This record gives sequence, structure tokens and C-alpha cells, in this order.
Amino acid sequence: MRWILLALLLACTGWAAPLRPTQAEPEDPIAEEEEEGKRAFRRAPDPKEHPGPDADLYVKGVELQRKKRYSLARKTFWKLVDKYPESPYAPEAEDRSGENAFLGISPMGPIGPHERRIDVALMGDGYRLKEQKKNDSHCEGQLDVMLREELYEVYRPYFNFYQFHLASEDKGVDEPIPPEPDEELEKRKKKRRKKKKGPKQYNTALDCKAAGPQGQVWANPRRVWHYLQYLDNHDSLAIVFAQMGKLGMGGMGIATTGPRGVVVHEFGHAFIGLLDEYSNNPGEPTGIFTAANASTTPENPPWQHFLDAKYPGVGVYEGGATFYKGVWRPAPGCAMNSGGSAPYCPVCREAGVLMIYERVSPIDQIWPPEREVTWAVGAETRPTFRVLPMQPAGHKLQVKWFLGAAPEVTETAKDEEPEYDPEADGEGLDPFERRLRRKRAGKGGGAAKKPALPTPIGFRPGMRRRATGTAHLPLPRGKRIRGKMKREKKLGPVHTAIVPDLPVGRHILTVVVWDPAKPKGHKRPWVLKDERALLEDRYEWRIEVTEATVGGN
Repeated sequence: MRWILLALLLACTGWAAPLRPTQAEPEDPIAEEEEEGKRAFRRAPDPKEHPGPDADLYVKGVELQRKKRYSLARKTFWKLVDKYPESPYAPEAEDRSGENAFLGISPMGPIGPHERRIDVALMGDGYRLKEQKKNDSHCEGQLDVMLREELYEVYRPYFNFYQFHLASEDKGVDEPIPPEPDEELEKRKKKRRKKKKGPKQYNTALDCKAAGPQGQVWANPRRVWHYLQYLDNHDSLAIVFAQMGKLGMGGMGIATTGPRGVVVHEFGHAFIGLLDEYSNNPGEPTGIFTAANASTTPENPPWQHFLDAKYPGVGVYEGGATFYKGVWRPAPGCAMNSGGSAPYCPVCREAGVLMIYERVSPIDQIWPPEREVTWAVGAETRPTFRVLPMQPAGHKLQVKWFLGAAPEVTETAKDEEPEYDPEADGEGLDPFERRLRRKRAGKGGGAAKKPALPTPIGFRPGMRRRATGTAHLPLPRGKRIRGKMKREKKLGPVHTAIVPDLPVGRHILTVVVWDPAKPKGHKRPWVLKDERALLEDRYEWRIEVTEATVGGN
């Protein structure tokens, strides 16, 4: 399905900001492109920093949208644009009041810190302004279906879900445009049939189109990424549900579905990078390819470690990645082999857990945040070292504390000692990532002669990714010490190190947090092979204990 997605992406036009009904779209393609350049995404400034009557109208319109008084909010934004066309609030006011309008964002359930969560947007397409209650209901239904999959139910605390309220002018999904017909063939057929109407096209917020052999629905990525920018922090992940859609498609961080049913399958494509496990193509693939759940090499598939462990429900079954022959999958049944009626198989579930830990550390919070801590012998107060691990449903993360003497380092050696970088020598990277690094860096590790590989569309600079965890590192210095756990009302299970009295000198305290990935009720862990040690993370404090000053102060 990758070639279909690529063709659709190339065919998609750039996003055009919605216009008020009193304005007309330019008919000249060149003028339209120039107009497109003028409509680049621009957020409104902070009204406190740019006060004025236009700011007052903007704040009023946003507040009306928050109260779901959408028609009155639209009129307020129109008033702003009419009266203050050059206002810095005008571009966003247009976006919030056009034929296809952005109506705001609502959190769906608890929201954690952006830097330590996976942010996912849910967006409805083809819901007119008067259908926003139905939009809300279908959005809740999408999340409900997704959380029925045990992987997302267990790791729900690792995600932030947001509903993006979008209004569309039309209610529908664009029908595919057929290729240009052969003129001679059409002339011969013309006499034998009635003239058919052209494919129906609709004006919707996310420009959803029917594509693929079974009428799968696909959203315009540029429009999805446009609206994502209204979320200050995001991971370029979106679940799009088209009101008039049926089957879906997934890729490039976007899972597109109908109003219900296939979100688990499509999010498996978009987030985890899984391939289809069903078969509808009688041919065989050309060349060799390998994915977490599909392979053209049955003698040594990527899930060989499951076979070696004789994991129940895992084998090698021919048929996958849509092909009947030449591709093998790991299980007879899986969400990737259906519209989502079945759960993920063990292999896909393992891939999902590892993908979650590519973005989220097992450590949620640390106190104190400073790595260098100093106190004097006999001090009445000294820092308390605490850690809050992540909290999956159904099982607990393991927390261990280690205390030891810090190595003596001269200033010269300290300057020469490089900080540990797991990517510097390729440690923790899979073969594909190593090849990619070599291509970007050039031979010999020097500057590349060819231009660097382009960043994928939608990949936000600075997006949180964990190249590796810490389980591959040697055990922390020193000996293991005891800790205690106390469940705090607003935080959860906070673990505290019981640090004994320390002599004068430098010491290292390390906390190690590890997810066994074995929810309650399961006899075997969900992850058998963690090549990048993603399930573990650690934090290290350097403690300096000094002589007590005169008077004990």
C-alpha cells in the first residue's frame, strides 16, 4: 500500500486557508499558487502582548468556540477580519471561520507533560458545523475502540489524546478520478452506453479521498499537518475519521478510518510501522523486504526469537503484506490481518511496546533534577532522592538504587573524557539506522559529499526519540541500597532512596527503572527481544560531601 500512499501524497494539493463566503477562489492556477503562498500557517499572537480591539474580538471568538457556540463565534471572527484585515489575528480568524474551519482543541482524558508523553490528535472530516455533536460522539467512539486493544489499554498513561474540532463545508469523501480514457475506445463504447457523471468531489476540512482497490479512505497529509500546528507540542501523529468513509489507510503518522471499526489496524500502520497481514494480491513481491510482522525470508524471519522461545500463537504462515505467495506473517490471526476485530498478535504487540519506549522513558519524574548535589557532614537537612516511574495499567515498573564512590578524575582527564553518546559508534542502532547514518555522514565518518537525506514530511524537528535505553550498559557503580515506595495522591507511586550517612568525598547515586512488560494475567512477557535496551532507563546523581564548617553550619 506504500505506492498508493506516495501517489496520493504527490497528488494532494497544498493546504488553502478557508475563505469567507463573500470571497471567491482564484481561477488562474498561477494566481492560486501565489495566493497559497500568502496563506501560510500563522498563529495569532498572545492577546496580552498585543492588546487592542482586534485582540478583544479574537479572544471573544475563541471563548465562544470553547463554549461550542460555533455560529456566533464564526460571526465574531468575520467581524474581526472585516474591520481589521491587516490585524495579526486575521489569518487565524479566517482559519477558524471559513467554509472548512478549525473550532478548537479538547483534551480527551488525563494529559501528562508533553515532553514525556506521546501526543495523538483525533480529527473528524466531513462533519458540517451543525453536525458537531455527531463529530464529538464519533470521536469518543474512535478512542473507545482503540483502547479496547490491550496494548493501548495497558499503556494508556503514556499517551495524550486530543480532539481537534473541525467543521467541513460538505459531507462526503472524494471519489477517485479515473485516468484519461483512450479516445478511440471511448468512441466505440459511446454508442453502447449512456454518458456517466464524473466522480463526486467534496469540500472538506481534511480533503479525504477514496483510494485503493477497496475504496479505502485517505486524508490529505498537508491539511492534517496544518491543523496539528495548533497544538504547541505534538508528535505528528493523527487519527482521522471520515464521516462517510468505510475502510481506512495508514502511514506517515496518519491513521485514516471511517467513523468506526478499523482504527487499531490503521494506527498499527501509522504509529508502529506494521504491514498488512492479509492477502488479496495473487502475485508475488519483487525483491526482498523485511518488517516486524512480514518477511520474504521464512527461514529466518524477524520474529525468530519468538519461534526459538516456542511462544504460543506464533509461527510462520504464508500470506502477508497483501500477497498470497512469497511473504510470510507471524500469526494466523491479528488486528493487522483484519479490520481490527482481532487483537494484535504477540509479534505486533512487542513492536508496539518498543515503539512506545522509543518516545517515552520509563522514568517520568526525578527529584532533585540537578545532577550535582553537595552537602556537609552532619548537615541537618539534605536532599531527598526520589523517582516517579511511568505507570502502565496492570503491572509495575521495577526500581533499583545503587550507591558507590565516584572515580577520581583529574581536570585534564575530565576535559578529555567524552560524554557517553550511544549513537556515536552506532551502539543501539539497528542495521537500517546504521546504513542511514553512514549515508548522511559520508564514508569514513566525514562530511557527506552528497546532500543529506531529506527529513520525512511531517517529522517535526526536535521530535522526541530515544535512540537507545540503558540496559546494555554495565551495572551502576557501587552496591545496591534499599528504597521505599509511597503512593502520593497527585503523583502516584514515588520511590525514595534510603541513603546512609556518607563520608567526605564524592559519591554516585544511580536509580534504574525497568519495565518487565508483563501485564497481570499474562504468563509470558510481551517483549522478548529488546535490542536497543529501550525498556530500561537510569538517572545518576554525583554527590559531594564536604567537611562540616565551624559551628556546624
